[in-house]
Amino acid sequence: MSVYKTANREMLISFLEKHSGIPFTVKQIVNEITAGAGGEKPSESTVYRLLRELEDDGRVQKTIDPVNREYIYIFEGETSGRVNMRCKVCGNVYAADSETSRRIIADIAGFGEATPDEEIELLIKCKHCREE
Repeated sequence: MSVYKTANREMLISFLEKHSGIPFTVKQIVNEITAGAGGEKPSESTVYRLLRELEDDGRVQKTIDPVNREYIYIFEGETSGRVNMRCKVCGNVYAADSETSRRIIADIAGFGEATPDEEIELLIKCKHCREE
């Protein structure tokens, strides 16, 4: 699938690169872009579509905000190695931040018996499922 360099895509990537590692909801992204672009406002559906493409490329991590239960998106750029935690009860996936991911991958690499893959998934029991 070819990727078109549209104005909305370039605006979104520029915004995300400036805020790398910071989690945002789609509404927050649209509001921030609109405020910084002098009123040009990409639609939420466009931002969702572009974020899905960036997620498929591995440049954006999508996770659920445990407080508000909304999807949040974190731009990781071209970094490699991430740690996701998947609840073995409900299946929700939570992404570890990039610093935690780096530490876990470094610890596994230092073990010597195993070489970590580009992506590691830990099975957990999330707070919601533990309370039930």
